Amino acid sequence: MPRCTRKFGNKRINHVIMRGVNKQMIFLDKQDKEKMLKEIKNTKEKYAYELYAYVIMPNHVHMLIYDRECNLSLIMNSLQTRYVSYFNKKYERVGHLFQDRYFNKAIEDEDYLKNTIKYIHKNPEKAFLCKTEEYQWSSYHEYVQKEQSIVDITMFLEMLESDRKIALKKFEEYHKQNEENKFSDSIEYELQTKLTDEQLVEALTKRLEIDNIQKIQQYNNRIIAELLKEVTKIPYISINQLSRVTGINRKVLANIKKNNNFPN
Repeated sequence: MPRCTRKFGNKRINHVIMRGVNKQMIFLDKQDKEKMLKEIKNTKEKYAYELYAYVIMPNHVHMLIYDRECNLSLIMNSLQTRYVSYFNKKYERVGHLFQDRYFNKAIEDEDYLKNTIKYIHKNPEKAFLCKTEEYQWSSYHEYVQKEQSIVDITMFLEMLESDRKIALKKFEEYHKQNEENKFSDSIEYELQTKLTDEQLVEALTKRLEIDNIQKIQQYNNRIIAELLKEVTKIPYISINQLSRVTGINRKVLANIKKNNNFPN
């Protein structure tokens, strides 16, 4: 059974980013963007996930995914593999296109979900390309034009208001608000510093001198606290991620971060 990301309510929702290696352009024309949209649609049909928001920028992609079957790694591997094959063939190149695997952040509450959707849609404004409502390659239009293609808009609109017409009005008004700076800065910081799960596992196994990170579960709480107390202080390694890769209860890790030790 695959290890799932943290649930929000009874759902598994992740903000996922794919970025070009060395921040290089990965979408050079309209056809490239259309190809990515086609592959997103294909993976939705294959893996039965819901897509709440997306934006395709010149050198990266944001997606907000509800991964009900815990297939996130399969979804992203399929997307990246198919697009890289297309891109390399079209532009007669070889080698990597995307930076690392991908970045993902589990959505933990409604406010974070709302802010993430707005953050994704306002990427073109942040990059000084154009206004949110003018950008063709985002899910914003699927919300306001009522012609859905690949985005599942119902969940978020019902979160805003049960009446669809009122919800759509609130959606547009919400995107015109500009109090998201602190949230945006937090995401940008994580994009620059966050380790993937695989990178964190590799770093921990080397630091702790063990061949399998899951072995740490065999120790008592005092030893676990001693081993991990410095790790929990690193700001871009979250308690949720550390719990996910080690299998240790997040309450135990939270206590380590707060107290640096606790009794056996």
